[in-house]
Amino acid sequence: MNQDDLVRVQEGSTHLDVPASFCKQGPGTMQGDVFYNRQMEFGRDISIIFGRACFKKGWKVLDGLAATGARGLRLANECDVDAIYTLNDRDLSAASLIEQNAATNGLTDVSVQCRDLRTILCEESFDYIDIDPFGSPVRFIDAAIQSCRNKGILALTATDTAPLCGTYPKTALRRYGALSARSPFSHETGLRILIGYVVREAAKHDRACEPLLCFNADHYLRCYLRIVNGASRANAALERMGYATFDRETLERGIGVERLRDGDAGPLWTGPLHSEAVLTSMHVDDAHGTARRCTKMLGLWREEATSPPLFYRVDEMAKRTKHAPPKLSNLVDRVREEGAVASRTHFDPKGIKTDMSIQGLLDTVRRMP
Repeated sequence: MNQDDLVRVQEGSTHLDVPASFCKQGPGTMQGDVFYNRQMEFGRDISIIFGRACFKKGWKVLDGLAATGARGLRLANECDVDAIYTLNDRDLSAASLIEQNAATNGLTDVSVQCRDLRTILCEESFDYIDIDPFGSPVRFIDAAIQSCRNKGILALTATDTAPLCGTYPKTALRRYGALSARSPFSHETGLRILIGYVVREAAKHDRACEPLLCFNADHYLRCYLRIVNGASRANAALERMGYATFDRETLERGIGVERLRDGDAGPLWTGPLHSEAVLTSMHVDDAHGTARRCTKMLGLWREEATSPPLFYRVDEMAKRTKHAPPKLSNLVDRVREEGAVASRTHFDPKGIKTDMSIQGLLDTVRRMP
């Protein structure tokens, strides 16, 4: 790639030469040979915070679809962990740019490869595998599960949110073996469908999948999943699979073991989306470009870590009760005062997670000033 076609940007303490026509907002489109999206800086900042908390000395770390090398080079440069870092992209222009960016940051011990990711996954094993494709990660997941070492971590990004979140349920069925559905909480069911797919794929190899941090942000879904050996663990994980139900007439929603009606979503993961221990060990560095957003999201993830699946929107309850929408923080406090579990959620700034029944929740809204 011609140097005149590049512009230098900085993320964290890492300097990167990227295409001058890089995408600044939204999911982006493929322009030229090498893709870079500045809006993903938040997701990369979270990767650094997560890596600092979870990486161990001597780990083999793979950024499988590295493009400019933004994520993998930042992991190598900013995690402060003596690990073995490999960055791969099958596009020669991308691989050359990664080598250039590695040299710029003095990362002489980073291995850069230019191969098909599935070939690497079949030939080597890693403690941490990061797969951030343009679209769905499905075609890499089986090989990644087999390549991931016991108690290693598989990190996945999915930008095909339209199928996962209910706009194209037949596409979701083809790709993920699950029906998606449109609902007020469809981004959560989409994320749980993605996790559930990995759980089922891992179980084929007598391996269990444990979510450590799974979230929705901007135009994508992101998962950090621990892969653990053991048929009994795989069986236990499969027992956490189920369906999300939603009754538009009553607003009632919940998790069941089978599909009851058209519009139910699943099979999907019904267990926790986050590990409390991992979230406790994660700390935001003010040097991160999106530090304020990272701090806010980390607080929300910690708050909702032990909350039940699915959430209600304040405005849908206000519409049903014909009352003015209450302030979310006041509603959360009131529900807790009445003895129920309640939290905010990162999925929606107007969302509340609770184990209170929908009727009890509506009655609480009616009683609020």
